[in-house]
Amino acid sequence: MSGVFGFIGRGNAPAEVMTGLQNLSHRGQESWGIVSSMRGGSFVEVRQLGSVFQSTLPGKLNFGMTAIGHVRYPTTGETTERNSQPIVGSFRKERIAVTHNGHIPRYRQLMEEFGSLFQTDIDTEVILHMIARSHGSDMIEKIHNTLSILGSQSAFSIIILHNGNLIAARDPFGFRPLSIARRGEDDDCAWAIASETCAFHGDLEWIGDVEPGEMAIFNGDDVTTRSFAPPNPYPCIVECLDYASPASKVFSTNSYEFREKIGEKLAQSETEKADVVVPIPRAAIPAASGFHHATGIPFKMAIVAIGEIGRIFVISTEKDRYSQAERKFQVNGELLKGKEVFLIDSLLVRGSTALVLIPKLREAGVTKVHLRLTAPPPRFPCLMGMAMAKPGELLAKNRTDEQLKNLLGVDSFRYLTTTDLKDVAGKRFCDACFTGNYPFSV
Repeated sequence: MSGVFGFIGRGNAPAEVMTGLQNLSHRGQESWGIVSSMRGGSFVEVRQLGSVFQSTLPGKLNFGMTAIGHVRYPTTGETTERNSQPIVGSFRKERIAVTHNGHIPRYRQLMEEFGSLFQTDIDTEVILHMIARSHGSDMIEKIHNTLSILGSQSAFSIIILHNGNLIAARDPFGFRPLSIARRGEDDDCAWAIASETCAFHGDLEWIGDVEPGEMAIFNGDDVTTRSFAPPNPYPCIVECLDYASPASKVFSTNSYEFREKIGEKLAQSETEKADVVVPIPRAAIPAASGFHHATGIPFKMAIVAIGEIGRIFVISTEKDRYSQAERKFQVNGELLKGKEVFLIDSLLVRGSTALVLIPKLREAGVTKVHLRLTAPPPRFPCLMGMAMAKPGELLAKNRTDEQLKNLLGVDSFRYLTTTDLKDVAGKRFCDACFTGNYPFSV
């Protein structure tokens, strides 16, 4: 689970990537990195722990017309600079850098099979080794053949830097988003590739997505596309519901508008009564707005996220999640004392935020809490790059809805079904974390 950004063309590529990564910082706060390509094919590399907002662009990265970058939440490997992306390798005097959002479920097995000396313990480096071992007359052919093999049982939105050019690709399921933007005219332009459209800054204009099973090759002013596998789209619905910024288009869908419609859908079968609709910031705000418009119940931002604490979802340790949730949220008790509340949230994954906030609402004098979620609570691990890979971390695993209601201390508990979600989306999505129905064999 992470964010990727690439830039090629007129401009200061490392600075462009740095800004793009800052706009994607909600996708990963534990480390970041940038690799820039210089004249002659040499690379300049920077990797640092912590949020990209805590850093400034190092002076040695002030040059280059092509660069790629990454913000990381670790789904494989420890949080170390060694495991920070992009990952760089050499093959027959050719330098190549890879940055990747997704997951290769068999990566440990592949590491053992290769028997190679790995510099990291993350799945992204496996991609480098596969490219080096692949058949092909040139690097593009080797990358194409590698992606063809990986695509049947992996999730990847990937950007590769080689010989001053960029290659961007998505697995044939299209699990994770990857968008393209352009700046300038045909004979004097720049291109950017990013996990979300909110990363495109200045006058970078979104023009579309890298399609599932497709690789896009950026060479100066030109871009060509090439299929490496038949598309079989199963985009991750959690991206639209919760993970992506409300300011983004993901999978060509406006995140804010989708969440607002989901909130309206949530309200359609409501049977309880309450005095006020309150969202848990920030992903659930559009859904709460839709719920409010559908019911006519007053909407109040009575829970406020304070300070510079980022998303609780992307904090990797349980102790830190609870500590940060306790610090992050303030409740405006004057708005809620003596009232019944519809508390709207997008997901209930580990439960850290809800288990901290609901007692705060009780302390503020709320008489009843009706928790409403825009999706079922995940009961199955995600094998496609979302931070739900450990079944033991899922609050709903081996718990019934009634047990969850009692554990959370709410007066009622309800959520939209996967059928409800697909009715709103109007297309097929991956819902494996809710249903256990994975798009490939596991």
